[in-house]
Amino acid sequence: MLGIIRVITLQEESAIHLHGELIEHRYGLPVISRCIPDQPQGVYNDETEAESVPKIISLARDLEQQGCTVIGISCAADPALLEARMAVNVPVLGAGSCAAHMSLAYSDKIGVLTILTEVPPLIRSILGDAYLGMDRPDGVTTTLDLSTPAGRAGALAGAARLVERGAQAIVLACTGFATIGLAAELEEQLGIRAFDPILALGAAAAAAAFLPGGVRR
Repeated sequence: MLGIIRVITLQEESAIHLHGELIEHRYGLPVISRCIPDQPQGVYNDETEAESVPKIISLARDLEQQGCTVIGISCAADPALLEARMAVNVPVLGAGSCAAHMSLAYSDKIGVLTILTEVPPLIRSILGDAYLGMDRPDGVTTTLDLSTPAGRAGALAGAARLVERGAQAIVLACTGFATIGLAAELEEQLGIRAFDPILALGAAAAAAAFLPGGVRR
């Protein structure tokens, strides 16, 4: 069982379970999804990330008690990843680091598309010399902005700029890009490999299912 921690407070059940359903449909893993409380705009700067840390740790413990054998943090900045790993006795995966690691299997010229002013530090450190640069969609400051027509258009334009700079692959460093299904659109329109952080997390969780003590159905 994979436990997904949504680092945004959502009310609609369909929205809460969207990322988990993407993984279930692609990899066939059973998923439980939970949201952290009192953060309706999610994690989008240092302050909101700091606020999320104790909430993520608490949810990780709850999901472990509910029988989850692996936990995924649904945020490309991987907030509280190390702290959550110390707090529970099951593997904890970060969406951003999973996407970054996977991208290195395909290219050594990797761009990062993010809604932040800087690339999440863990993604940047993983990419190392393969990091080509970053871009940020114009007018987008939170994950909610990506669900607007302007936000989607801005994301497409930002990815196109990375391709113009020589990127051969793009890490999508916000799980909001998964919500709007941007990776498939980029691959179709720009002919470039785009790494969806939620599907990358799902791939890592699926791989863990084949290890002793891994994910159990």
